[in-house]
Amino acid sequence: MVSLSVLFYIFIILFATIGMIRGFRKEIVVTVAGILSLFVIEIVMPKIFGSIEGTKVLIMDLLVLFGCAFFGYQTPSFRRFNESGRFERDSLLDLMLGGLTGALNGYIFFSTAWFYLAKAGYPFSWISAPDPNTGIGQAAINLLSDAFPNVLTGNWLYIGLAAAVAIVLAVIL
Repeated sequence: MVSLSVLFYIFIILFATIGMIRGFRKEIVVTVAGILSLFVIEIVMPKIFGSIEGTKVLIMDLLVLFGCAFFGYQTPSFRRFNESGRFERDSLLDLMLGGLTGALNGYIFFSTAWFYLAKAGYPFSWISAPDPNTGIGQAAINLLSDAFPNVLTGNWLYIGLAAAVAIVLAVIL
């Protein structure tokens, strides 16, 4: 069995590697998709669906999260973006910034999914909650307290979304 904290770091490394391959500009689009998914989950969905709880809300949250991640990773594949030349990897700096942004994306998506999984009470039998009586469990609980939905809350979510859209506009245009 793998601890969720170990899995967290594996995903950070995986996303950083993907970011290095894709480049900085493409990864910035994915970062905005992650912030947008949190905005939709926290602000939009409660206004549309009201208060639902348990596994239903977890599945809806994960669908929004994975949907935004999917479209964030697919957007730069559109021919119009590729033909513009703005998404070409052309330097070591782009490679390094892509890796850092990819690691940030791994943090955003994995910690958000983990946060909502914990909020729903780990409803799946194949995933168990961290044991607070062990060192690994304590590390996992500490990581969960720094999950992206805990970091970007309230008005900071609006500011983060506005800043992310402004950065994307600067990078794309």
